[in-house]
Parts: sequence; structure tokens; C-alpha cells
Amino acid sequence: MRTLDALVESVRRRYAPEPRTAIFEVRIEPRDGTLAVTGMTTEPGALDELLRQVRPLAAGRRVIDEAVRLPHPSLGGRTGAVVRAATAPVHAAPDLRATQVSQYVLGARLELLLAAGRWLRVRGEDGYLGWVNRGYIEVGTPDWAARWETVAGTTPAVSLGAELVDESGTPVLHLPWGARQGRAPDGACVLPDGRAARLASGELVSAPDIPHRFPPDGDAIAGSARAWIGAPYLWGGVTMAGVDCSGFVQSLFRLHGVRLRRDAELQRAHGLPVDPGPEFAGLRPGDLLFFTEVPGRVTHVALSLGGTRIIHSALSNGGVAENDLAGGGELQPALRRMFLEARRPLADS
Repeated sequence: MRTLDALVESVRRRYAPEPRTAIFEVRIEPRDGTLAVTGMTTEPGALDELLRQVRPLAAGRRVIDEAVRLPHPSLGGRTGAVVRAATAPVHAAPDLRATQVSQYVLGARLELLLAAGRWLRVRGEDGYLGWVNRGYIEVGTPDWAARWETVAGTTPAVSLGAELVDESGTPVLHLPWGARQGRAPDGACVLPDGRAARLASGELVSAPDIPHRFPPDGDAIAGSARAWIGAPYLWGGVTMAGVDCSGFVQSLFRLHGVRLRRDAELQRAHGLPVDPGPEFAGLRPGDLLFFTEVPGRVTHVALSLGGTRIIHSALSNGGVAENDLAGGGELQPALRRMFLEARRPLADS
């Protein structure tokens, strides 16, 4: 049995090493005259490789494939979903008391993998896995989810803190930056669950205009970042109502057309390494700085404003704030000690 467990672990490390973005919850169970491969996975290639490798070890026993390839067949093809609430919390387990690991905002598309009562295990557009309560999302086919913003002849639009009301003026949604909806020619907003609303305050930007308003440029991203100053720190948060370090970076870059992964450790894979130079003089606005409090693991990310200036969501600041790595006090020397590396996710012009 130990050999079989080691085989499963070997395949998992090779094909699904990151549990935040891939599921490989597979076991091999010896039974009378058989070896049953059970569990579930989002990685069919990994499962095929495991089955190939286990057969020579079966010693005459029949190998039975009982593992489930996700999305689960019980979902019946309705594996597309769109967030219908202003913000949908993503939990580590199907329980409100479980840790919030991330959030998705209105209009975000999700892939449904598994149902457990009113909870759904999902994978977001950023590949991140977690559990979302059914009340936060509208469920349909993947095709519907991919085109819901335009299905009624509407144009996709992105919120910059928009407040939506119904025809009577009753508030419908208070939207964070980056929330998406459909916009009709008469200005009406169409939501994923079919509700209609109108803009009361704030701003909605037509999706085709976003690249012009928010280009993938370091100075532009730094300018957008300063609009978040004062947002409180919240583990798993991605909005101005509360945001963690990597959620802040991911949300900023997404608005500027650059897709990053969810966690700081995963974001380290983006872009090219940058030599910060003496006193961080080699850093430009838009570069990312990674820090570690645990040897061998990234635990914090900040956005460079150029040189020693950074902006980040830090618990030590209580939220989003600017800091100078050349400064004194308590935080800045600690950041210098914890600095690991810098990377440039934007194209070098």
C-alpha cells in the first residue's frame, strides 16, 4: 500500500502540484482481487498517467477506474456560472465559517465542478479554486456564461464604484471596481440574473473603452493604485471594501488588461526578474516586489511606484498605503529584510 500511496503522490506532484488551481484527490484502494482508483480530479491527464503506472504493479489484480473527472457528471452540463451579487466570497470549504480565500465580483464567470447542497466548488477565470454559496451566482451552460453580457444586444460595461437602482429608485447593487454588466443603448444595465437597473452614481465604462482609459502601462497602473489608498486590509478580499496584498495587485492589473494569478506566491511566475539595483533604483512603476517571512515561500507582494516607493495592502498598515523602502520606523526596515525579488509583468518598452 505504501508503494501505491507513493505512486499517487508522485503523479500529483508532477501533474497537479498546486492545490489552489488543480484538484487531484485520488486514492488507490486494494479490494478482493482488485485495485480501485477512486476520488476526483480536474486533471484527466494525471489520472490517465496514474492508471498507466499502476497496472504493472497490480500483480494480477484487476484495476478498476472509479475516479470522477470534474466537472461532476451530476451537474448535467450546467457547469457555467456568473456572479450575480456585487461580491461573492470564496471559501476554503463548503461552510460559512471556513476561511475566505478570495472573492469574485459581479459578472465574473465561474466553472462549476461539484455540488454539495447549496454550495458549489468552482474554478474562476484566474484558475483559482474554492467554494461559493449558490445564492451568489446564476447557473447555466458554459456557452451562456461566456456571452451573457451581450445576449440581449447589450454592450459589456465595467464598474468604477457604480451604484445601481431600479426604476423606483430603490438601491439594487453597490458595485466594486471591475464589476461587469451589460449596458443597453438607453443606459439600462442588465444583470446576470435578468434584473434591470440604472446607474444612480459612480461610473460605468464601456468595455471597448477600458484599454484606452486603463492601458497596460506602469505609470497608469500606479495612478489607479493610488485611488485605493485607505482601503482596509481583508484576507481574501479583492475590492476597496477590503483587500489583501495579492488581491490588490490582481484587481489593479485586471482593470488594465493584464491577467495575474490570485496569490502572491503564484504571481511570482508572471513576467521577468528585474535587478532592483542599488537602493532599488532599477525598479519602475508597475514592477512587482515579493517578500518572504517564511523561508522558501512568498508571503507578500507590493507594487512599485518607481525606485524605493511602493504601494501595497499590508496588515501592518491596516490596508492600502504607500511606503518608502528607504524609510525608517518599524515597517520599512522589516520590508527590506524580507525582500526576495522583483519581477516585471508588463512588456518592456
